[in-house]
Amino acid sequence: MRPTMPRLATAFLGFALSLCGTTGAAAQSEAAPVRYSVQKGDTLIGLGDRYFLTPQSYKIVQRQNRIVDPYRIPIGKILTIPRSLLKYRPASAEIVAVRGQVTQNDAAARNGQKLQEGTAITTGPSSFATMVLDDGSRISLPSNSAIRIRRLRTYLLGDILDYDFDVARGGIRSSVAKKKSPDDSYRVRTPKAVSAVRGTDFQSRYDADTQNDFAEVVEGGLSVDAGGKAARAVPAGSGLAVTADGGVFTEALLPAPELVAPGRLQADKIVRFAAAQTVPVRYTIASDSGFIEQVADSIVPDGKAEFADLPDGNYFIRARAISPAGLQGLPATFTFKRRLNSVTGTAGRENDAYVFRWRAEGNGPQRFHFQLFRNAVTNVAMVDEAGLESMMISLSDLPPGDYFWRVGSIQYADGEAAASWTPIEKITVTAP
Repeated sequence: MRPTMPRLATAFLGFALSLCGTTGAAAQSEAAPVRYSVQKGDTLIGLGDRYFLTPQSYKIVQRQNRIVDPYRIPIGKILTIPRSLLKYRPASAEIVAVRGQVTQNDAAARNGQKLQEGTAITTGPSSFATMVLDDGSRISLPSNSAIRIRRLRTYLLGDILDYDFDVARGGIRSSVAKKKSPDDSYRVRTPKAVSAVRGTDFQSRYDADTQNDFAEVVEGGLSVDAGGKAARAVPAGSGLAVTADGGVFTEALLPAPELVAPGRLQADKIVRFAAAQTVPVRYTIASDSGFIEQVADSIVPDGKAEFADLPDGNYFIRARAISPAGLQGLPATFTFKRRLNSVTGTAGRENDAYVFRWRAEGNGPQRFHFQLFRNAVTNVAMVDEAGLESMMISLSDLPPGDYFWRVGSIQYADGEAAASWTPIEKITVTAP
């Protein structure tokens, strides 16, 4: 039996993550009724006319709240009203970023598009989408995800918000705005779990391969009811998993991983990142600090990731170590600059000379710097030619011996000069 985390402080008990042992139970779980404090002049008949889908529904509220006379209700009495009885106006989710193969109801999704209840959204490989809700909450979908908007509405009674999402595959990262009403509801459902939360930053995921459900809390907290078992508290920095057989456990999230020189200029053809320790890591790259405009996402088993075809620009990278149980840890975020400035070289004897050639890739003006060392690279360069425009140099009359050489590409872009060098290569000159 895995240990559970200690119970949350009272301040966190308003957040709830209700976990059910079966898919059916999770699907049936609904938000708590809306609470209404009776005002002077209120009657159940009048409330029914203004706020209920059918005026006669007041009889259900009367019975459930044990009201004797629907025309005479004590001022200040708290009525509990099922959400299913209430009038509402549709809310919306706006797509603010889309990349790759993203569909909504089987049609291509686009920036600025408004989504309503019932909309199904999918992301393909290397594809991402971010939505913003009416209250400012933000939802990001990684690649290979499939969700459906179950509920997206604002009740006329108290302008109470009700958002509800189904995750069939992949996940959702939610950055949820703080509550304006204690009855506001934000819910994310995975096959065996229902997350009900306000004012926090967390992930809800479903791994179709292992059939495990996950929730990882970065900020805020969750109170967990696992199918009638003792409540579990999942504070910030902790995660919860529901296994394929319905088992539930919590554990502390792994600390943010340390990366090797994450802020260095990325000039090579392949953009590379590496963790200081050999652990599984999830890397996400975006062009903004809020990770709305995501451009790449990768999970690697050894902490070493490679990204090809990344355009020049300024980026943010987020890294999360993954525990043996599959929970993704606390994020580490870094900035880096991508300026393709790749150079490769070859050397060989042609006729009576040694010819050094190179090839460069990158944007903007480039000049080249060639260096040749005799016997050891610690010696002063025997040939040191800077400012070259051509991509070759020919040297004759080299005495026999060992030589070491390299060529640098000096790129001028955005008012800056950046150098990228080939690895030092060795060439041996023999007597004729």
